[in-house]
Amino acid sequence: MSALDPAGIERDHCLHHPREAADLAFVFGNRIAVAEMAAAAASLFLEGLVPRLLVSGGATPGGPGTEAEAIGAAIRARGVPREALLLERAATHTGENVTLSLPILAAAGLLDSKRVICVGLFCTGRRYAMTLHRHWPGPEKRCLPVEYGPVRRGSWHLHPEARARVLGEVAKVPAYLAAGFIAEFA
Repeated sequence: MSALDPAGIERDHCLHHPREAADLAFVFGNRIAVAEMAAAAASLFLEGLVPRLLVSGGATPGGPGTEAEAIGAAIRARGVPREALLLERAATHTGENVTLSLPILAAAGLLDSKRVICVGLFCTGRRYAMTLHRHWPGPEKRCLPVEYGPVRRGSWHLHPEARARVLGEVAKVPAYLAAGFIAEFA
């Protein structure tokens, strides 16, 4: 696939599945799009599509506390009750988002989930789902991409910063597959 094929990149890397019910939304933390992440995740709960949300992300530059706390607070401000939220507050990268969350999911009785919605940045959907699949192969993975700034479906390739971000994510997949950090999923 060429860098000049925005539609192909969106299809293969910027996964966007239809909204449907799942057992859990797994929210991959960041500091780039806290409000947008919270809106997307909260909408799944408030529409009755998921009963629980897990937000994962540790302390990173860009704000006080952890990514999970920042996004979790923004989700709660949108009307999601505390008991619907699980927070993982130590992860420093995508692999840890998953591995450090598995014990939390086990304690909540969610490891037998049949379908999980990955909520994360628009350009990272495939890698999020592949990371989740590598460490938790059981559930079906679906993706809800979060657009932010100029990183938007159909126009990211027109903005140098957004283009670099998306193409950087595309470039990670082969190396991460070869290293065993991620796994293909259907």
